[in-house]
Amino acid sequence: MFVQLGNICANFIYRTDDKPYYHRGNRNLIIINILSIFIFLFTKVYYIWRNKQKARVWNALSPEEQREYKINTKLEGSRRLDFQFAH
Repeated sequence: MFVQLGNICANFIYRTDDKPYYHRGNRNLIIINILSIFIFLFTKVYYIWRNKQKARVWNALSPEEQREYKINTKLEGSRRLDFQFAH
């Protein structure tokens, strides 16, 4: 199934009117790669920023408040203050 999907994508990028050097198709692939690099970098920066934001709130709590939060919070997963994103 993924081979067929790859063929469909390739047919949209490498078109017959762009033969034989496929300048437009190669330019489009370079643009896609540059955009994906920026998305990965943005995601990394977002995870760092989010971890710092949560750490600031978590460290402002006293040890008693932290223990109370761990026991009584109804938040789950990445919404919890004691959750850290791995990056």
